[in-house]
Amino acid sequence: MNVKNVKTLYKKELLDVLRDKKTVIMMVLVPIILYPLLIIISLQVMSRISVSMSEKTYVIAAGSYDNRILADILARYDLSDYSLKLVEIDNYEEALANEEIDAYITITNRSGKQNYEIYFISSVTNSNYAADKVSDFLEKYSADITKEKLAAAGLDEEEILNPIDISFNDTATNEETAGSLLSSILPFMLVVSLLMGTMYPAIDTTAGERERGTLETLLTLPVTNGEIIVSKFLVVATIGIISSLLNILSLAGVGVYMYNMTSSYTNTSGGVNIIKFFPAIIVGILCIFAFAVFISAITMCVTAFAKTYKEANNYITPLSLVVMFASFISFIPNVKLNDKAALVPVTNICLLIRDMLAFKYDSRAVLLVLLSNVLYGVLAIWILGKIYNSESVLFGESAAGVQIFERRKNIRQGGTPELGDTVIVLAVTMVAMIYIGGAIQLSLGYYGVLGTQLIILLIPFAAAVYTKKDIKKTFRLKNCEVGYIIGGIVMILGAVLLGMVLTSVAGAIFPESASEAGDLQSSLLGDSFISTLLVVAVVPAVCEELMFRGFVFSSFEDKLKPKTAILISAALFGIYHMSIVRFFATAFLGCVICYVAHKSKSIIPGMIMHFINNGLSCLTMYYPNQVGKAFPILLSEKLSLMDLLILIVIGIMLMYIGNIVINAQKDKKIN
Repeated sequence: MNVKNVKTLYKKELLDVLRDKKTVIMMVLVPIILYPLLIIISLQVMSRISVSMSEKTYVIAAGSYDNRILADILARYDLSDYSLKLVEIDNYEEALANEEIDAYITITNRSGKQNYEIYFISSVTNSNYAADKVSDFLEKYSADITKEKLAAAGLDEEEILNPIDISFNDTATNEETAGSLLSSILPFMLVVSLLMGTMYPAIDTTAGERERGTLETLLTLPVTNGEIIVSKFLVVATIGIISSLLNILSLAGVGVYMYNMTSSYTNTSGGVNIIKFFPAIIVGILCIFAFAVFISAITMCVTAFAKTYKEANNYITPLSLVVMFASFISFIPNVKLNDKAALVPVTNICLLIRDMLAFKYDSRAVLLVLLSNVLYGVLAIWILGKIYNSESVLFGESAAGVQIFERRKNIRQGGTPELGDTVIVLAVTMVAMIYIGGAIQLSLGYYGVLGTQLIILLIPFAAAVYTKKDIKKTFRLKNCEVGYIIGGIVMILGAVLLGMVLTSVAGAIFPESASEAGDLQSSLLGDSFISTLLVVAVVPAVCEELMFRGFVFSSFEDKLKPKTAILISAALFGIYHMSIVRFFATAFLGCVICYVAHKSKSIIPGMIMHFINNGLSCLTMYYPNQVGKAFPILLSEKLSLMDLLILIVIGIMLMYIGNIVINAQKDKKIN
C-alpha cells in the first residue's frame, strides 16, 4: 500500500466531507452549543415546573359532613403552607373528570379509627400532585394527634416516637460523587456522539459519491481499492473522533456546572481534583479511538450498499437505533463488566467508561474491551474491502438488491437471494426465534425446540418463494458424489476434535460462559436417546443447513469471493448460537461445512456432517460411561497440554485426509 497515495486520497476525501455543511454542524455546532443548551435549559425548565407545582393552589372537596371535619382540621394550620383550597361538592366523579376539583376526600370510621380516602386521577398531573399534598397534610395531622395523646397519657413524646437516632455520613469523596454523576450520562453521550459524528461522513464518502457519479472516476485512478478504502475510513474515523472529543469537553463543562449546582444544595465542601480522573481520561481517549475504528467501519459497511443519500439514511436508521438501545446499559445500575459483557460491542465501551469514572479499575476488562473493539473494527474494514472489490455490490441495480419490499410481479425469476434480502431474513429470523420461538418453548417445553427450528426453515423459504429465486440453487437441493459425503464425514470428525480445543481455550478465558453452555446442553436432554437425537441432531441438521449453507451461503457465494463468503457465513452461524465460549468452535465447524458445500454444490454432505457433530453430543450426554471408556479424552473435564496437542494432531490429520478425498472428486453434475 502506497502511503503517499493514501495521504493524497485522505486530503481529497476530507475536503469533500467538510464541504458538506451538515457534517460541520454535527461535528462542531451540535456538541459545543446545542447539547449544553438543551441540558441546561431542560434543568431550568424542570426546576421552574417543580416550583410552580409546589406553589400552585389545589382545589380539594368533600361531602357536607366531611367538609366540616376537614375545615376544622385545616383551621389548625396555616392553609397557605399546603396550597389547598377546600370546597363542598356532591358529584365528585364528574367534577374530577372535568378537572373542576383536583381531589376528593371521604371520612369513615373503621374499628375506632378514622379512615381518610383520597379520590384522584393519576393520569392528570394536578390531581396526582394534589393527592400527594393532601396525603402530606393528613400525615402531619396524624402525627399531631399522636403527640397530643401521648402528652395526655403523661408519656415522653420523644422517647416513644423516636427511640433511636439515625444519621448519615457519606464517605464518598467529591471526585467519586462527580464521577457517579458523569458516569450516568457520559458513556451514552460518547457512543451517540461517535455514531452521529461518523454517520454523515460515512454516507457522504460512499452513497454520496455514487450519487455524484465520482466513484467510477475514483476507481480509474492509479490507486488500489485498499488505498481508497483506507483513506475513506480514516476520514470517517477522524471526523468521528473530533466530534466525540468536542462532545466530551462540552459535557464535562456541563457536568461541572451540574456538580456545582448539586453541591450548593447538598452542602458539599471542597472542589474536585481533576488529577484523580487522569486514568479514566486516558482510558476514555483510548476507548474513543477503539470505538471509532469499530463504528466507522460498521457505518461504512451499511452505507456502502446504498446508491443514494436518501437510501443510505434509510439504511443507517436501524443501525442507529440498535447502537442507541445498546448504549442505554449505562443507565442500568448493578450491571457488571464481566468477561462476557466485555466482548459485546457498544455495551462494553459504556460499561468500561462507567466503571472508570467510578474508580473501578480492572486491567483485564480494559484490555478485553479495547482489543475486541479493534478486532471488530478490523473485521468490518476487511468486509468493507470485500464490498469494494465486488462489482455486483458497487454497481448493482439497487443497494444490496433488496427485493423483499418490491412487488412480486416486478421481480425477475431465478438466481440466488440478494445480500439485502439475506440480512433482512437473518434479522427477522433472530427476532422470531426470541419472541415466537421463546413462547413455543415455554408452552411445549423440550419439544418447543422443533418449533424454533421450523422458524429457521420457513422464513428463508418464504422469502425465496416470494422473490422467485431458484429453490434448487438457493438451497443446494441436488445429489452429489459419494466421495464428497465420505470426505465431509472425515473432515467433520477432525473439526470436532479441533473444536474441542477451541472450546477448551475459550472456556478457560470465559469460565462464566462455559458454565452457561454446560447448563444449556443439559437442558436439551429429552425423554429418551431417540427423541433427543431427533430434536438435537436430525431437525437442526436439516433446518439450520438449509438456512445457513443454503439460503445464506448461496447469497454470499454469488456476490463475494468463496473465501469471504465462507468466513462471513461461518461467523453468522457462530453468532446464531449466542454463546461466547461456543462461538469459536461453532464458527470453525461452519467454515468446514461451508467449504464442503462449496466444493460439492450440494446440501446433503453438510446435513450429514451437522448430524454427526450433534449426534456425538447426544451420545456423550446419554452414554457417558461407554464413551468415556472408548475415548476418555473426549470426556475430560479439564484437558491437559498433552491432550490438546493430541487432539490438534489427530484433528489436522483427519481434516487433511478428508480434504484429499473431496478434491479427488470429479466436477460432474448428478441430478
